[in-house]
Amino acid sequence: MIGLLDFDGKIPNLALMKISTYYKSQGIPVELVKPGRKYEKVYCSVLFSWNREKAARLQVIYPDIEFGGTGYDISKTLPPEIEACQPDYDLYTVDDILPRIRGGIATKASKIRKAEEIINAGIGFTSRGCVRSCGFCVVPKKEGRLHHVAEIRDLLNSRSNVLILLDNNITADPDCIEKLHEIRDRGLVTDITQGIDVRLMTPEIAKALSEVKLLRSLHYAWDLMEFEDQVMRGIKILMQHVPAWKHMCFMLTGFNTTFEEDMYRFRRLRELGVDPYVMPYNLTYPSEKHRHFTRWVNGRIYKACSFEEYEPWVKAQAMEKQVSLI
Repeated sequence: MIGLLDFDGKIPNLALMKISTYYKSQGIPVELVKPGRKYEKVYCSVLFSWNREKAARLQVIYPDIEFGGTGYDISKTLPPEIEACQPDYDLYTVDDILPRIRGGIATKASKIRKAEEIINAGIGFTSRGCVRSCGFCVVPKKEGRLHHVAEIRDLLNSRSNVLILLDNNITADPDCIEKLHEIRDRGLVTDITQGIDVRLMTPEIAKALSEVKLLRSLHYAWDLMEFEDQVMRGIKILMQHVPAWKHMCFMLTGFNTTFEEDMYRFRRLRELGVDPYVMPYNLTYPSEKHRHFTRWVNGRIYKACSFEEYEPWVKAQAMEKQVSLI
């Protein structure tokens, strides 16, 4: 029996699904790891580097464990014979996905429907790599320059018309518009998980995006202050075809921006009617002010009060003042 361990993913893990297909094709049983069971070999995928040490402790339980994933070793890839496999869409069940979508105000029934939607979706890349070389991103080192790897038709799951598209920078793809048109013409509902590079927005791409049925908001990023003009230009072009309430902008914080610059980006986005979402670069050691700012933005509390009025931050400041007087 082969055990597969998806250590910190939110959606089904493509690499583990391909490993499952490979071993099942040889008549070897495969399952997601269940506590207490013994396995001939365990494969563990770690997506986030801050979980690397925690995952490594699993070697005590599973001596013959093999680690992979961006968070563990960006140089490690699947063997060609496994990479060529189609994903095993029977690997994950609703019960495997439900714990990953806990929280929020959705009912249990709606969360079950969401989990069913996820496990029945097609998933994969049509391109890998990126045209950018951002200092905070491992994609260029891991995957190189943007290159074609598959067609839209290769990623479909016959169980549904939902597609989880993993491409790192679809707007940089020379075939971007053609792929979006194919998604539209096939009637697919698509989640562009890595978002779009809004700096590359054109009226033609914006129109093509507006014709695609999206599983969730259309998201992009404003990571560095130096790209303000390009980001603003791209957002305004996109808004000519996709209304602002369908946008979400990820804001990288804690990399090379000050708190004042983070607040500035937040306010510029809100002026356009775009919802920001803070993505801390360093999850382990953010400042207290930054932690409160992240909760205030991501919890949409800014719609109820200003940051200066945000009660947890007000209390934290008062407590700090009392400590300084002791």
